[in-house]
Amino acid sequence: MKFYYLLPLLILLTSCSSTKALNGKYRSHKVELGFFITELNFKNENDFMYKFSGDLEHTELTGTYKIVDKNVYLKFNKEKGQIESESDSLTTVEILTGNYHNYDLKNESNIDYHLKYKIRGNKLFSYRIDNGKLVTKSKYYTNTKKFLLFGSKWKSKKSYLKKIN
Repeated sequence: MKFYYLLPLLILLTSCSSTKALNGKYRSHKVELGFFITELNFKNENDFMYKFSGDLEHTELTGTYKIVDKNVYLKFNKEKGQIESESDSLTTVEILTGNYHNYDLKNESNIDYHLKYKIRGNKLFSYRIDNGKLVTKSKYYTNTKKFLLFGSKWKSKKSYLKKIN
């Protein structure tokens, strides 16, 4: 009989969702468009490191994040077009291929951000930059052949960042 009294209490407590810290590393589970991988490393309560690498592009940026209603708002330390450098002076390599971003600063519910992700379990789903819609699928390259005659092809699959540790 005591079990029947505890059951609703357990269901109530387990169904409550809390905003937990996102400590750890998240990485693209598929290589988008055959080249690009996004990696987010949430260091402590509100700092992160963003790494985007691909064909001829490699960007490493730092910033702060904020969690509101299962959304993660990322704001970089540098403004659009500013190069993030290890030292005070810029080298020629940093000027040509420096750590900078082209994301406009947006505002939603009085929160300034450059990028936005949706939290679902241990996965982060990104929002589009141009219209703000949630990205559910993206293209990736596969070597599977159909009927042994046709070559490699592009497929669309779920696109998200998966927690790796």
